[in-house]
Amino acid sequence: MPTKSATATAAPPKATKKDSKESGADRLDRFRKKLLAKQAELIEDLHKNRQISDETIDESAQDMADRATSAYTKEFAYSLSESDRKTLILIEEALKRMDAGTYGVCVGSGQPIEEKRLEAVPWARYSLEFQEMADKGLL
Repeated sequence: MPTKSATATAAPPKATKKDSKESGADRLDRFRKKLLAKQAELIEDLHKNRQISDETIDESAQDMADRATSAYTKEFAYSLSESDRKTLILIEEALKRMDAGTYGVCVGSGQPIEEKRLEAVPWARYSLEFQEMADKGLL
């Protein structure tokens, strides 16, 4: 049984670099997992939207309201899948940048993309500053 003095003199374990800060490879692996999970989710959503769209195509719908509802549902599903397709393309590009070693670097300015931005939007191509300039039409 340790004595008080032995316990008091024992140094606490030192925090390693791995504990305090994630390595570059671990960071990329974490973002890759996020990208692949989002990609799988979007692909599943696209399949569901396609099923909804296929189910709503009912040319034999008798009344005008049913036809309008069917057309609206189909258009809504299409607009969602168009947005999902664009995001899937951005995810593919982000995965390619990872493989090329340029992930996390703004495609427009060459500056690092903020960590918080990558956490929120792992497929981001631009730093927040560059994206804001592009959104305002300043580029």
